[in-house]
Amino acid sequence: MISVRFVRSLALALASAGVLASTHEVRPDNTPTARGGALFSKYCALCHGSGGTGDGRAASVQKVSPADLTVSTRSPGYKLMIVREGGAELGRSSSMPAWRDVLSDAEIADVVEYVETLKPASSK
Repeated sequence: MISVRFVRSLALALASAGVLASTHEVRPDNTPTARGGALFSKYCALCHGSGGTGDGRAASVQKVSPADLTVSTRSPGYKLMIVREGGAELGRSSSMPAWRDVLSDAEIADVVEYVETLKPASSK
């Protein structure tokens, strides 16, 4: 006969295992691309547009049109630098701000990861 104490211990062990397992799952909304997409929407879409084509609401007031990120041939490393340091630092548009004081290096990497998904599948 199984004791009540054994059943309670077993139930507690199984419940604990379930809780521990669930804390290590990767949630779909917590991937680098998803985090980068959220940051892009918050900080970049105003100029670059929600699809990254350079047609954001503030694009028309820029001296230099924002880059169309869907056709950019720049490397991810270059994109990391321009997001971190800003356009003027790299000899590009001074309208592109430096985000190093706003976003962490990890957040900047997430944004670049997201931007890479904006390219058409045929050019990836």
